[in-house]
Amino acid sequence: MGGLFGIVILFALVIGIGSLVYIIKSLIDMWKEYAATKNETILLLFILNIIGFFLSGALISMIVAIIFYWNRSNSMRLLGIILLIAGPVLFIVFAISAFTLFDTQMMDWQQMEYEMNL
Repeated sequence: MGGLFGIVILFALVIGIGSLVYIIKSLIDMWKEYAATKNETILLLFILNIIGFFLSGALISMIVAIIFYWNRSNSMRLLGIILLIAGPVLFIVFAISAFTLFDTQMMDWQQMEYEMNL
């Protein structure tokens, strides 16, 4: 089971770095689009992307980037959706592999009831 744990850690690093690169690329594309068109909506998305990155990590920034790419690039939109879904799925797999690696039960109700009655 240690191999599964290592693979999950490796995938987490790849998804994390991929998300960071995706957000930086979206910021660059937003700025180029704003510089070319002076569209205030793009500037608002750019500002929301930066503020969202500092407030919630990558979650708000990924959603704003997907909104930006929605009608512009199908491949970037699809990549953003995949990265956004892969994070929680990977976390669930990581939690399950951690419990199986350390041979612990996820919930032991009898033990919990015994400890609470003491």
